[in-house]
Amino acid sequence: MSKTVSPSIALVYDRVNTPHGGAENVLLALHQAFPTAPLFTALYHPKTTAWAQQFPAVYPSFLNKLPLLRSLHRWLAWLMPLAFESFDLKAFDIVISVTSAEAKGIITHPHQLHLCYLLTPPRYLYQDREHSLASHWLLRLPLVHQLAQLWLNYLTWWDQAAIFRPDAVIPISRRVANRIKQYYPALKSRPVIYPPVDVITTQTTLPHPFQGQSYFLSISRLVSHKHLDLAIKACARLKQNLVIVGEGPELARLQRIAAATADQHQVVFLSSVDNQQLQALYTHCQALLMPGEEDFGIVALEANAFGKPVIINQNSGAAELIKPSVHGIYLADGTVEAVVTALQKFNQTQFFTHTLRQNSLKYGTNNFIRAFVSTVKEAWKTYQTKYDQ
Repeated sequence: MSKTVSPSIALVYDRVNTPHGGAENVLLALHQAFPTAPLFTALYHPKTTAWAQQFPAVYPSFLNKLPLLRSLHRWLAWLMPLAFESFDLKAFDIVISVTSAEAKGIITHPHQLHLCYLLTPPRYLYQDREHSLASHWLLRLPLVHQLAQLWLNYLTWWDQAAIFRPDAVIPISRRVANRIKQYYPALKSRPVIYPPVDVITTQTTLPHPFQGQSYFLSISRLVSHKHLDLAIKACARLKQNLVIVGEGPELARLQRIAAATADQHQVVFLSSVDNQQLQALYTHCQALLMPGEEDFGIVALEANAFGKPVIINQNSGAAELIKPSVHGIYLADGTVEAVVTALQKFNQTQFFTHTLRQNSLKYGTNNFIRAFVSTVKEAWKTYQTKYDQ
């Protein structure tokens, strides 16, 4: 093991092939904390991931040599364990994996410290398993369905072994800590470290889709467990405008729902926006709307940073930091009726901009870096002592 004062560090993440989001915000904060650490990943798509260019180097696995896998990785999940196990990281003292899938399965060597920042146990193996098996017509064909079951069984077996490869697992929220107890009952995790929020809250006069009109805002990857269909249907019922920012496989379905339930131009979809446009959307919205059960949901605190409340599913990780009727409104459950009720309650509740902004400041990037670096130093010191005996 290296005896250097500053141990060499490597970062590992599942896939670097999507635009900037909550997980990517975590990686950029870790880059600030450990600026010389390279990033290892199964797949890397530079054209859609400008944020990753800040790292000194990004090293993809052998899977990246097959360009089609960048968009078909969901069909080839069974190759992901091999992708991460193929990396040789013995040159590093400390490995930090950030994962909601397979990156925690990286193989380290004796006298290396591996810390895992767990975003969630893989949804497609546990809480969303049945939905995963029915998510495409091809998977509903009997033979293909049986093969998919076998693949998921194998991946679950592998995941149950891989979770014990890190020397310490740090959950992103109490919600994720509870999932660890549920899915990995023999694992003892470290205390929660909440992810960072750090946005420039400059008020802007840039135009937005509903100039002169009020609107609610949703910022999310367009995937099924975000349940943005609930936001569309509830806003349509109450004749409220809605802006949805994000990309993903659910776009066409959500557009059909909006066309069938809402007035023309009442729901606006924006595939991507730059920082100034995002600031404008936050600045002028009434509130952020988050109907899905999020593992965390950093945009809730981003909204607070702009002095905006959040209407959030009470089971989301970020709800742990949102006080009802002070920082936002809780959704009682995942139904359209619950969203309608919450929107009505929002209109009857007074929020204070200063209080909302103060809530977000407690979870800024500097605080996250301080907590994470402290955990790394403590774990490294303990690990060195263990192997020096």
